[in-house]
Amino acid sequence: MQTANVLDFPSVEDQQVIQTAVQTFLLTQTGRTRELMLKTIRAVLDRYRITKFGFADYYVYVTNEPKWSVIRAKKIIEGQVCPGCGINIYNFKSTVRILGIQELPKKHFVTYGCKCGSVFGKWELFLN
Repeated sequence: MQTANVLDFPSVEDQQVIQTAVQTFLLTQTGRTRELMLKTIRAVLDRYRITKFGFADYYVYVTNEPKWSVIRAKKIIEGQVCPGCGINIYNFKSTVRILGIQELPKKHFVTYGCKCGSVFGKWELFLN
């Protein structure tokens, strides 16, 4: 008889792996580290056979697409500046990047991440 290998709900080390992947992307802001971040998150969630896990500033979720994940902010802003460092999120040379978009009929929930380490969301109106 074969038994399942039950792991403790994400270990502190595995939680740190996810957080490090997110912070590494925010610091480097390259396509390669973005891909590694999303695949790393998915690998950890798959290891524990869970579809969602929450941190202080954001949730991470698995997607229907194998090997991929998404990030959704907990903190919602209404203005145009990063709540961590105050940089305008819409400037051409901004250090703020989009981490994920949840598309809804007339508005989108956009999760942003800044080089300063802040992760936050904002409802954006979708105009046709």
